[in-house]
Amino acid sequence: MKISRAAIKQNSKTLISSTKPSPILVGLAYLGISMVLQFLSYGVSGELEAYLNTMEQALAGNLDYIAPIPQPTAGGFLIGMAISIMLLMVSIGFTIYSMNVCRFLKSGVGNLFDGFVIFFKVVWLHILMFIFVYLWFLLFIIPGIVAMYRYRMALYIMIDNPQLGALDCIRASKEMMNGRKGELFVLDLSFLGWWILTMVPFVIIWVAPYTSIVYTNYYLALRDMPKPNFGGAYQ
Repeated sequence: MKISRAAIKQNSKTLISSTKPSPILVGLAYLGISMVLQFLSYGVSGELEAYLNTMEQALAGNLDYIAPIPQPTAGGFLIGMAISIMLLMVSIGFTIYSMNVCRFLKSGVGNLFDGFVIFFKVVWLHILMFIFVYLWFLLFIIPGIVAMYRYRMALYIMIDNPQLGALDCIRASKEMMNGRKGELFVLDLSFLGWWILTMVPFVIIWVAPYTSIVYTNYYLALRDMPKPNFGGAYQ
């Protein structure tokens, strides 16, 4: 049975308009935190300084000058990695927030930090998915893309079933996405216009919570469909 894109999108719009505090405000907090962390990352890596130097030279009329980005020190590399992990955790927190919204559970800005509760499991999950997808990409581009879609539900499954290990979540995602990869691909394509519109200032404030809640609703629709036993997942 196909999942209606129109239905989950309409449901998501209803949730955005009815949920308090507004998902748009929580999304704004998420984007603000992410932006601050990203600027810190640029500062540590030297990219921000190089960009400012390039802009200064351009304003002075030297349009051909491009400032070199310095090689990061060991300390700078470690700080950059820590910031990247924090970005990942806040992103996962936003997914947890979206899950709570879709389930009519208590939700708010505090959810943005809930990813730290499953910190090690989530990091290990992303490491494994990166390795598996990378190995598939070594074969060819298309198998790599298929693998990405195969594992798309793993994070939702881990949030839903924190007692499961990373490999269990990956296996469950493979089963859940069996016969659904094309459907999810079409859902992704349906957001193409929205992502183009994010080039307009402030549109991302709506798009970020909207797409997050739509994808969460898609996962929940898949989860509630009849399925074989996946060794404890979804129970």
